[in-house]
Amino acid sequence: MNYYNLANYFYDIVSKYSDQTALCYNNTSITYDELNKLSNKIANYFLSLGIKKYDVIGIFNTKEPVGYATMLACLKIGAAYTNIDEENPLVRLEKIINTCKPKLLVCNHTPFELIQKASKDLHINLVDFGNNTLFKYFKDKDLEVSKKIVGSTPAYIMFTSGSTGSPKGVAVSHSNVLSFLGWSIERYGVTTNDIFAGISPLYFDNSVFDFYTALFSGASLVPVEKEVAKNPQELIKLVDKMRCTVWFSVPSLLVYLLTIKLLSEKTLQSIKIFTFGGEGFPKGELKKLYNLYSEQAKFINVYGPTEGTCICSSYDISQKDFEDMQTLAPLGTINPNFEYMIVDKNMQEVQEGEKGELCLAGQNIALGYYNDIERTSQNFVQNPFITTHRDIIYKTGDIVYEKDGLLWFAGRVDNQIKHMGYRIELEEIESALNSIPYVSQSAVIYERVKLNYGKIVAFIATDQNISEREIKNDLNTMLPSYMIPTIIKTMQNLPKNKNGKVDKKQLFSTL
Repeated sequence: MNYYNLANYFYDIVSKYSDQTALCYNNTSITYDELNKLSNKIANYFLSLGIKKYDVIGIFNTKEPVGYATMLACLKIGAAYTNIDEENPLVRLEKIINTCKPKLLVCNHTPFELIQKASKDLHINLVDFGNNTLFKYFKDKDLEVSKKIVGSTPAYIMFTSGSTGSPKGVAVSHSNVLSFLGWSIERYGVTTNDIFAGISPLYFDNSVFDFYTALFSGASLVPVEKEVAKNPQELIKLVDKMRCTVWFSVPSLLVYLLTIKLLSEKTLQSIKIFTFGGEGFPKGELKKLYNLYSEQAKFINVYGPTEGTCICSSYDISQKDFEDMQTLAPLGTINPNFEYMIVDKNMQEVQEGEKGELCLAGQNIALGYYNDIERTSQNFVQNPFITTHRDIIYKTGDIVYEKDGLLWFAGRVDNQIKHMGYRIELEEIESALNSIPYVSQSAVIYERVKLNYGKIVAFIATDQNISEREIKNDLNTMLPSYMIPTIIKTMQNLPKNKNGKVDKKQLFSTL
């Protein structure tokens, strides 16, 4: 059966696997039929509020059943959902809400005061699904309106760091996700016996793999709540208890678990696939993990920007990869549903082995940045090699080269970094610093300590005697914790180069 939207796809999955466990928690589980009926009730409730196709619904999602049901409800009526981190500072929360302008904000016991402050000027309806009587009496049958959703309809908006100081909302369509699913289910050989460990927070791009690959294949998903994810012992205990078979996380989490010696021959024995992405995995630590679990599990390194619907390339790790311990594993081969080119500054293709910017095309390329035509036009551009029709490519900003049929990462063309798995524009940190009254100028650099680990270092010019702690406290009101610099240095003036710009090379020399 060919699907043109995710709603009809999910209805079909439910008809096949209605009694199969969809969500599995520590002390309870939810079947596909139960999840479907709950999401239908919520969808009908949304319709009663006047929510319609192309509207946006913001979800402060804590991974409870109602959170996942709300995501599905949005897909069923053609509204785009965006999962929002309730721990975002108010200033950043306001920027996100002002960008996507949701018609409705949904929470589940998230403090209403926070939401009200963030949405005070936008007249947004606020709903607390902690009180499930709101939708209790709505119909739980599949919705006819789902048939009217087309593939180009936005499915979700995923916010990432922005170079102008404001987060960018990547709009991903139903067609984008359907194309992704066609690859991921086959690539991972997913069956109804698989149990996915849903480790990543739902506002983080990696969660797309867990949510869609699990719940649109008849497999089961174990939602790992934030408190558990922050507690290594509890995390391992939960994954073992639930006998999870698929693990997807950033490498730094696995490195940390290895460092504190929580991984052994006695733990994670049910895992059949370790897959990781978002940052490089240092070979020394990867070899330790491989030596522990290679007899029971596959190891798959993946790469993909949010704009490419989560994953666009993959590579199977083997013993051969440890012959050279100085390099990171390759990005691998591009998925079949992608086209790619490696270009120079003039958008001319480079020769094999030469470094250049990776550009992607195909069904998985997102619609663009929501409510931001200018930034969309800068990164989603017409294919320079096609003049006969519209053919959009996405400029990733990643410098790569091709060797022996594989792609290898070689750096960035801008100030974007990957830190703790998060994509961060250093300019967003600078923008926050520059908004502080006692800061006259700032510069932020990334000091790479190891292949996959670095420190965010900020330099500020100020004529006041301000402590590092005070500066960090002020930044905490504007930026999420993963964007707070590790080190902040103050000085009278920042060094300049001949062009009058801040000399970041000189700043590096002071470290």
